[in-house]
Amino acid sequence: MFTRVRLQIGLAVAALALGVVWLNAGGNPDNQKQRDFLIKTFQAGNFKDAYDGLRKLCLDPKNDPMQVGKDLDLAVQALRRLGRVDEADDFREEVIKVHANNWRLLAAAAENYSSPQVEHHGYIVAGKFYRGTKRGGARYVHTVHRDRIRSLQLMDQAYKLVQNEPDKLAVADFYLQYARLLMYAGTHDPWRLQYLSDLSKLPDYEEGYAYYGRGFRGSYNHFGAPVDADGNPVFHHVPKSYEDAKSDGERWRWMLKRCVELNPDKANEVDLWFADFHRGQFGVQTMAYYGFRFGGETHDQEQKTGTFALHTLKDTETIARLATGVKRFSLPDEFNYIKVYERIVQRGRSAEAEKAYDRLAEEYENRRQYPRAAQVWKDFIATYGEGNNSYRQRRLDQIVKNWGRFEPVNMQAAGSKATVEYRFRNGTKVSFEAHAIKVEKLLDDVKAYL
Repeated sequence: MFTRVRLQIGLAVAALALGVVWLNAGGNPDNQKQRDFLIKTFQAGNFKDAYDGLRKLCLDPKNDPMQVGKDLDLAVQALRRLGRVDEADDFREEVIKVHANNWRLLAAAAENYSSPQVEHHGYIVAGKFYRGTKRGGARYVHTVHRDRIRSLQLMDQAYKLVQNEPDKLAVADFYLQYARLLMYAGTHDPWRLQYLSDLSKLPDYEEGYAYYGRGFRGSYNHFGAPVDADGNPVFHHVPKSYEDAKSDGERWRWMLKRCVELNPDKANEVDLWFADFHRGQFGVQTMAYYGFRFGGETHDQEQKTGTFALHTLKDTETIARLATGVKRFSLPDEFNYIKVYERIVQRGRSAEAEKAYDRLAEEYENRRQYPRAAQVWKDFIATYGEGNNSYRQRRLDQIVKNWGRFEPVNMQAAGSKATVEYRFRNGTKVSFEAHAIKVEKLLDDVKAYL
């Protein structure tokens, strides 16, 4: 009995050892079982074993073309956990070479290159680039724009392959991904959409530290919306074809157009992004950086009848901060974000329509067109309810009910009567009580507390 048990244990251990060898050798025909094992290995913190197995899986030409992109991403994560980021570039390129005809892998590699988790910097040592941080002396460089171009190169390579893909919904998602990378890969600087990125060659590494310019993805106006030679805002039109695009902006428009053509269910998602982009570029909130112009008595008249008279704006107009300064101008229907939001709302209930309602109400509030804003909030509440913590009803009440607040005041000269500014809405009178502060007692209480 004792001998038999020992024999079974010995056979089990031998089988397990053979299984590990077989697994690591990539001889297991069931790649999914191997993948599941390696995912558990990664989750258990055994990053070296996970990477070694994933590397072999990624470099297997017979690997599942639908899954190899996920394998690549997890393998790069394992390298990062191991502190071996400098190996990631060579590994990625090896995998790309093996699966050069798999558009899904190319798209996944493009996403990996542009990921915010990737170190977009490194060091040049003896003429060779090493990604990530390094101890000791070396020439520090950043790869923000190089990584962006490499990402777009891979998407361009995948674009040529995707034309033969029968799964139209998957292709629509690919076009949306391409559009997103054109906007966000490497940096978040919409002015870059004005030029056509040269995808025939990689730019060199750049000296020093980079400004990533990512920020919040709804803030499309870091330095003022770009303008043309005549000082007019730049709009990106849809080209006749991808090959005819004269700028990355036109490439972006082409990708959005093709996405909706192949999957009409994406119309709301695409329209919402398109409207958000143009509101971020040309919305009146872009003037917030010029806040000093919108307070105090000096500019009251300018706000009532001048350039900054927001309440006089038509739906076809806007006042925005451009690269050359604040300007009032008309928006073409194609780029009029108010009309695009309304189009989304008119299509019926959806998550995107709910967000579009929010944007419309906020836009009219920003324009100080409170009756319009109140009506949008009422329609919004009637269709979608009051929202979390009744925030929609509270926003409506702030417009239609009595409301007031003290405005910030500047320092005032000694010896003159002090004044405060009070802004109110829907009110005819207000009462105040003033109390003298015993400063010495207040300070004593603070000291005692500290």
